[in-house]
Amino acid sequence: MNQELYNEAVRSDILSKKLISQLLECMEYSSISFINWTIEVLKVIKTRIDRGDKITDEVSGITYNTRTFRKFVKDNFSSYIESQVFSGSNKGEKVYFSLEACEGGYNLLMADSSKNKTYRWISSLSERFSLVEMIATGIVYIKDVKTNTYQPFISGNGKYCRYDKETGHILELK
Repeated sequence: MNQELYNEAVRSDILSKKLISQLLECMEYSSISFINWTIEVLKVIKTRIDRGDKITDEVSGITYNTRTFRKFVKDNFSSYIESQVFSGSNKGEKVYFSLEACEGGYNLLMADSSKNKTYRWISSLSERFSLVEMIATGIVYIKDVKTNTYQPFISGNGKYCRYDKETGHILELK
């Protein structure tokens, strides 16, 4: 995100109002790039505190130790971020992401719940196979109900396809 602020987290003994503000602002976005940047910066600060660096928060005036820094992270960030910053050898909390179309591709956004649907059912082909549409991309997949696996539906011309709800047709992508 911001290299200058990252460098501050790596080197400075004082966390500026600007850095604290940027970290807290990242909580307003659900984009994986913001979340990953926040985790990376908080991990750097945690590592520095663990090795004995005295780091002071310019906003609160607190000079952090392991306990006070963990409280800061717990009070101000999601449980997912906290679990990633303070994960030991065990795995951190699992979080789910959804795809959202953006210019030039797709953005991963943190999902509100693990129950968000990825595919929309189109039709059953047999007891074993169904046609489904990936909601974010509109691409048609064949779902193997027995193995719970998905493969893209490829046309006879070797092209991916999308489902047109209006006409009920499966159309090749250009």
